[in-house]
Formats: sequence, C-alpha cells, structure tokens
Amino acid sequence: MDSSIQPNLLNSFLIVYFYKIENELNNTKNGLETIKFQSEEANTDEFLKRYFQDFLTIHNNVKDIKLKKLAVKIDSEEHIINIEKLKSYRISNVLLPEHLTNEQKKEITASKKSVYTSPDLYLEITDGTNIYFESVELKSTKDNNIPGSSVQQVSPFEWVIFVKRDNEKVLVTTGFYINSITEKLPFPDRSPRPQIGFKTLSDWNKKYRKVENEVLTIENITEINNDKIKLLTDWQDYLASEWLEIIKSEQGRNNEKWFNNAIRKFALKFLEFSETLTESEKENLKTNLTKLIK
Repeated sequence: MDSSIQPNLLNSFLIVYFYKIENELNNTKNGLETIKFQSEEANTDEFLKRYFQDFLTIHNNVKDIKLKKLAVKIDSEEHIINIEKLKSYRISNVLLPEHLTNEQKKEITASKKSVYTSPDLYLEITDGTNIYFESVELKSTKDNNIPGSSVQQVSPFEWVIFVKRDNEKVLVTTGFYINSITEKLPFPDRSPRPQIGFKTLSDWNKKYRKVENEVLTIENITEINNDKIKLLTDWQDYLASEWLEIIKSEQGRNNEKWFNNAIRKFALKFLEFSETLTESEKENLKTNLTKLIK
C-alpha cells in the first residue's frame, strides 16, 4: 500500500473489522490477562500469536456490527462505503509464520522491499469469490513506548494489534503501523528501530477515528504520513537534524542521552578543524563528504 488509505472494499472491511475487534477485546472479558508474554527467557510473543490466531478465526467478520456506513477521509476527499457491502468479507484463515508457503514468503518480501521477515500473523480473507492476504504485526508493552521494527522491515500501512498490559488490566488498540510511530529514533546500535507507542496509536485513533450516528469515520492526513515516512526512508537525515538541534541548544535537557556529549565534543573538534581550512579546502571537504554519503 502507498502513503494513503486506499478506499476499496477490502481495506474498508479491514478498517471496520479492526475497529470491531478492538472494541470487543476492550469491553468484554477476553482472557488476555492470562496470556504468558514470555517463552522461556525470550519475549517472543509466541503465546500472544496463538491467542490472536484463535480469536481472529472465531471473530472473523463484521456482520453483527452496529454501524451503517464507513466514511474514509483522505485530506479533502471523502469516500462513503455502505457497511452492507462489507458483510460478505470474512477472515477464512489465520496463518502463523511457520505455516507460510515459499510463494507467500516471496509476496511478503516484495511488499516490504527488503529481505524476508516473518509477519506475526498472515490473514487469508475472502469476499465469497476472491482470496486476499494481509499481514499483521503484534506488539506488546508493559509501559508505553518500545523499539519498533528496523527501518528496512517497516511497512507503514501494515495493520498492527498493540497490547498494553499491567497488573490490573490489558488494553488493545489497532491501526496502521505508521500511526504508532512516535517520531523518535533512538541512537542506533545496529539497524535503526524507530520508536512506537501504544499511547501514540491510541491517541491517533481518538483524534482521527470516530463514530457518530452509526457512521465510522477515519481520516488520513497525507502531510502527517509523509513526515513519518521520511523518518523511515531517510533516517540518516532525520538523525542528523536531531543532532544539529542538540548542538544548537543553549541548555542541557532532562534525561540526556549518553551520546549527546559525544556529539557536542565532535562538534567542537570539527569547528576547530574547520577554522584551519581555507575557503577552497572547505568546499573540497563539502564535495568529498557529499560524494561519500550512500
């Protein structure tokens, strides 16, 4: 999918479907609080995958939803879809990574434009005639923000089910992956992993996904999406801009990152070095640095 919500019937079904299961999970006793979130010593979400495989297989359609229409707003355009048109769609199968065929793995790789990475869940969807497939990410947290997938693996408009658990209750929010990105990119030790947040996605849903008079309305703001997509596609420039703000700041920040002082020391060394260069040497340095950026 590209940088906007496509108002076709399949995507309309998924918008309504994930809204429905989010409400069912948050408003009924669902057993999520009994799920183990660790397998041996690794936080693999293995048991969470099995839970949602079963849950989505049972709750697989929107036939009983108390809505009449879906309104998809894309910037200044609005598309209205009658919910009746979506009731022929259902989740016909929920596949775990180990059940995927080689052909399905090739399709997933092509959609992500990267090396193959297993989706947490792979939905098989039918409208009664055609078969469609959709990958779903599962994320869980005890607090709020967690490192997301690496920038090479992120599909901005992949669906995500985000689970937040504490001692008292378990909450669920759903939506496009892009709407969970907090716009913070922690200093990378390997491949950069843009931060995502349960509250970020939940707040987005509160602001841009509303129900009134049996109409579910969801908004898509291209400018907001493009800002986050830039973080994914040119993360080096994003980090460089953030570091420049650290250098320009006249005061330290609360909870300073460990590398902020290293950036300041590098800036001092570079300023001292640049002062020794002639204008011609500065231009040559700028040209050489530009050539070396890959």
